[in-house]
Amino acid sequence: MNRMLMILGVLAVAGCSAEPTKGSAPQAKEAEWKIEGTRIIGCCCLAPCPCRINKPPTHCHGCDGIVAVHIERGHIGPVKMDGVNYVLAARTLGEKTDGNWGYAYLSDRMSDEQVGALKAMLEGEIQAMGVKAKYIVGKLVGIRKVPVTFEISSDRREIGAVIPGIVEFRTRSIILPGHKTPATSAGIFDDFGDRFIHADALVNKYNDPQIGYKFDLTGRQANQADFVLDSIRAEQGGLGWGCWSAHQDFGTKDKYQEKAIDHP
Repeated sequence: MNRMLMILGVLAVAGCSAEPTKGSAPQAKEAEWKIEGTRIIGCCCLAPCPCRINKPPTHCHGCDGIVAVHIERGHIGPVKMDGVNYVLAARTLGEKTDGNWGYAYLSDRMSDEQVGALKAMLEGEIQAMGVKAKYIVGKLVGIRKVPVTFEISSDRREIGAVIPGIVEFRTRSIILPGHKTPATSAGIFDDFGDRFIHADALVNKYNDPQIGYKFDLTGRQANQADFVLDSIRAEQGGLGWGCWSAHQDFGTKDKYQEKAIDHP
């Protein structure tokens, strides 16, 4: 899903620029921005998330989904972002690009400076995608401040976010029989790194009367990730969705999964 995006500043444009530098000496310059925290994503696709391995989503209409983010600590420029929560609701990666959109819900505890810094990052990501923006995220149709609660269980298996009356999204990491640690995928498209933990969507409900959109994606695919990101890491590449090309306009032969299933 990824994939909405769908999700941070210039990371999208860094996605195809280069592979991360391995074994390089520590960077002398100071990061222009740095954030550390946890995010969860859930969408309408079946597991595992196809967009993250450069395949079209399950449905031709695209990927309805929720991204919920908690920044434990960090800064964007001079603005400290410690404790910031936000949620993105979106329909992205659709076959018909005019249906792609995103809406941002920012914690009502955020200062005006924090709102401005995060808004600039979100808008900057869309601009950085260039022509691909309409395919990957569409347009940001609104931003407003609301109460946002982000919850992490003591064993970190259950992670959730709630916006009263709008979003209830709760996930639990998947531990396969015979294993002791959660199932993970690496080398994937993601704004928050290149790996995530597979999870069950215990609840994924969205209903915003103000924009007239709702869905219930309980039981569909979800994933979790802790992240440590900064501007230096972004410049090295290997992050974001800039390499996504699973649309016929980019020459892919892959079909949206609902068209690829021939069995009745």
